[in-house]
Amino acid sequence: MKTGNGKMGRPIGFDKHAALEAAMLLFWERGYEGTSMADLTQAMGLNPSSIYAAFGDKHALFRLAVKRYMEMRAQYAGKALEEPTLERVVRALFDNTVAFLTTPGHPARCMTLSGAVGCSVDASPARDIMTEIRKQNETAMRERFLQARNSGELSKDINVGDYTRYLSSILAGLSIQAANGSTKAELKRTAQMALRHLGY
Repeated sequence: MKTGNGKMGRPIGFDKHAALEAAMLLFWERGYEGTSMADLTQAMGLNPSSIYAAFGDKHALFRLAVKRYMEMRAQYAGKALEEPTLERVVRALFDNTVAFLTTPGHPARCMTLSGAVGCSVDASPARDIMTEIRKQNETAMRERFLQARNSGELSKDINVGDYTRYLSSILAGLSIQAANGSTKAELKRTAQMALRHLGY
C-alpha cells in the first residue's frame, strides 16, 4: 500500500508470523544463497524496507527463520529422545524422521542440511548457524545414548561417539533420499533395513 507521502509502506494487516513462515519455507526450499531479497519480498508480501524494519537484513531474517524451524517444525528428533528405552528411541528417530520428511506442505528435506551446506565465504555465518545446530542435535543424541549405556541397554563395548555419528549419518541420508524423490514407502523400507542392521 502507499502511505500519505506516496511511498510504499507495510501492508494493512501485516502478520509477522505469517511473513516469517513464508521466509522460512523459502529458505528451506532454496537455501540461504539460493534465496534472493526479490524472492523474499514476493513470498512474504512485503517490500524490502518493511522486511528490514521488521526482521533486519537477510542474515538476520535467516537466523529468525531457522529459529522458527527449530521451534515449530523440527521437534521430531527431540521427541524421539524422550522415549523410555533405547530401542524405542532408535525406532522413533527413524519413524519420526520418515514422517517428517514426507509431511505435505513443506520441502522434503531437513533444513539444517540443505539450508546452507555449500556456501561462499560471504554466506559462511549462515553455514555456521546450521553446523552448530547439527552439532547440538548430535550432542543431545550422544547424551541419550550415554544414559542407555549407563543403564545397561547399550553395550559398554560400543563407542557412544561412533554410535551417534553412525545414526546421524543414516538419518541424514534419509533426508538426502527424500530430496532425491524417494517415496514414503521407500524411505520406510530403508529405515527398516537400518533397524535390522542395528539389531532392532
